[in-house]
Amino acid sequence: MSDRNIREIVVPVDGSENALRAARFAIQLAGALDAGLRFLYVFPAASVELIGMAGMSRQDIEHLAGASGQRVFDLLRKGIGSEMPEKAEFQTAFGDPAEEIITFTEKADGVLVVIGRRGLSPMKTLLLGSVSDKVIRHAGCPVTVIT
Repeated sequence: MSDRNIREIVVPVDGSENALRAARFAIQLAGALDAGLRFLYVFPAASVELIGMAGMSRQDIEHLAGASGQRVFDLLRKGIGSEMPEKAEFQTAFGDPAEEIITFTEKADGVLVVIGRRGLSPMKTLLLGSVSDKVIRHAGCPVTVIT
């Protein structure tokens, strides 16, 4: 894939320092390639299932997911500061984070995923987080991992 084929850079974010590093790199790369930039937060399916078992309505779950995504995006904006491009897009999805990222890559042409090596998992000894590992193995587009 030549750089002219990359039309959008997708950055999965979860509020972690590694996601912030990936976002910084993606912003520079998007500028250099004149590509769009999309930050993707996935509200974990396990959370949806637990909340559903607690008797919350789908509307309440969607509100909670939106609020959770907004917190992550606010942390991102604060961490990036004035370097945040005006045209950056922010998207929230529900489900398994790796599966949602992979599904997104299968639906869009000209996408590059820039992902942090690890997210918020407490398993600090892993070289790659489970989401990063799964995305690398199954994404329908190039993936760049930022350490």
